[in-house]
Order: sequence, then structure tokens, then C-alpha cells
Amino acid sequence: MGVGGIAKYAHMPGWKNLQGAEVVAVSDVREDVAKAFAKDFGIKNVFTDYNKMLEMDELEIIDICAPNMIHYPAAMAGFKAGKHVLSEKPLTVTPKHVQDMIDASKKAKKKLCSIQNHRFRAEAQVLKKMIDKGECGEIYYARAHALRRRLLPVAPTFIKKSLSGGGPCLDIGVHALDLTYWLMGHPKVRSVSGVALTKLAKREDIHGDWGEWDRKAYDVEDFAAGYVKFANGASLTLECSFLLNTKENEVFSAQVFGTEAGAYLPWGSPPEIYTEKNRTFMVKQLVGLPQVATHSEEIRLFLEAVDKNKEVPVPPEQTLEVIKILDGVYRSSKSGREVRFTK
Repeated sequence: MGVGGIAKYAHMPGWKNLQGAEVVAVSDVREDVAKAFAKDFGIKNVFTDYNKMLEMDELEIIDICAPNMIHYPAAMAGFKAGKHVLSEKPLTVTPKHVQDMIDASKKAKKKLCSIQNHRFRAEAQVLKKMIDKGECGEIYYARAHALRRRLLPVAPTFIKKSLSGGGPCLDIGVHALDLTYWLMGHPKVRSVSGVALTKLAKREDIHGDWGEWDRKAYDVEDFAAGYVKFANGASLTLECSFLLNTKENEVFSAQVFGTEAGAYLPWGSPPEIYTEKNRTFMVKQLVGLPQVATHSEEIRLFLEAVDKNKEVPVPPEQTLEVIKILDGVYRSSKSGREVRFTK
């Protein structure tokens, strides 16, 4: 559902490489684009209305690659039609809607999962196992960074709130946050303080390395930051931006700090562990790890969860906590106050 770049270059290779799975239909409001997509991938049925597509009996799973604001209504329609639901990140843009989706999935007895593909990088999987075995001790602080200097996506689906729900916080911040939160052991969120600001995106004298965007239509933040406290006493900081006056072109990383060691998981270079032995500081670097087609791996695991009635690779209850944080950043920025969660 939705045939943009993420569907073409990440999701479809995952489905096409799986034995026992067939993509039987595609839906997009742009009929010509949908037909071209279907021709490229040998898909027989094309729709411009996903509700019509959901009437197909042979359709068992829907994979939502549409703009963020479509995720919720499409998923709810999918459960009503008796389908399993896999959705691109963010699963949706408010905690209430995530909970609604969880409730609907349980009522329909169908699976629900968000694509959070960075969890499935080989280095992330290895580091997670080491942390879970106690390599870092008690994790009490973490940092999540998704920062770009001049890499603003120019399509309306990224810069108009009516389509995206938000800016870098929901687009790239969700990736860094989910990865970091997962490494921490996915604790319960207790409070969020944050800011979501538009400081550079409306200016005509600011350029973008990915081209020009409609500055009049731009109505989302270009920078966001948050401070999170968890029920277990740990805390986390989140920083994300499309446009930032910083040295690096792009910084994407997860860092966790524990009583025995700290761990750093960047994008594009080996992860590292920092610790002390015999009163001497040590740096361990994890090298020689394979490259993984992360979307394909998560799709494979989701299909396995459907076929064998197993837990999905990214449990929606964990996604709910991630969306609480992102929503909390926006709410805190608007109110100027800390946002607290009781559940």
C-alpha cells in the first residue's frame, strides 16, 4: 500500500525474495505510478482505493508504505477486513492511535508490526546480545542522534504536517530513538520534556543538498530535542534535525551508558564498547560483521511470526513507548511543560 521509494527499493525486494509469499495487489492514489510499479514487479492487481483492495480474499497481509498520516486508518481498515498489518515507521503519530491499533489487532487476532529496520543490522544484533548478557551492567543513560546538516527531503510527504504528522522527529528521529530504546531494554516511559522548532527551513538563504523545497508549504519542525525519564530510573536524550549548522553532514547513532561499560553504535562504522579493566580504560571495536538487508530481514521474520503464530520482530507494545516519547516532545514543546505518563 503506497509505491514510493521505500516500497520499491526496500520492501519489495524483501517480499520477492521470500519463498511461500506472493504480492497479489498494490494500491496507490496515483494510478499511473501504481500500474508502473505493478508492471515492474509482476503484480496482477492494481487499486487506487485501498479499501477496495482489502476486499480481496486471497490477501492475508497488508504492508503500509503510504505517508505517515495514512498508517492509522489503513491499519484499522486492514484489521476490520481480517488482515495482518506491517507498517513503515512511524507506526502512527499518537500513542492513542497506537493503542487503538494494538486493540484492533487483538480483537481481529491478527499480527501488527512496525518497520524499525535498524534493529536488524548485524552490529545491532550482536551488541544487543552483549548488553543483554550484562556486558554494560545497568544501563542508566542513553543518547539517540539523527542529525543532518543540509539533508532535508523535499517531497510534500515529508514537509506537510497533514501528510507526515511531523518533521525529523517522526521521520529520522524515530529510527535513532527506537534503536537506542531497544538497546536499553525497552523500559517504560515516565516523562518527556522537549522542543520542536523550525529555525532554518523557511529561510530562502538556506540550501538543501537534496534540492529545493516549498518553503511556504513547510509546516513541520526542522529540529527537535527531548529529555526522557523512564520508570526504572534511566534517562535518554534525543536530538534530530534535517538542517543543522554542524560540522558533520549526517550523524546517526545510538549510545548507551552502563555501570560496567558504555556502547556506541554509529551508522557506517564499527560499534564500540568502552570500559575499564585493572584501572585502565579500554576500547573494544566490533569488526568483521556481515551486511544485512535489514528491511528484508524484518519482513522475513514478520512472515515467520504470521505463519508460526510467534511474536512479531518489533512488538507493538515497544513501539507504543517510542511514540509516547515522540508525541511527548511535540506536546512539551507546545505547552512549555514536561509531559508525564502514568501507564
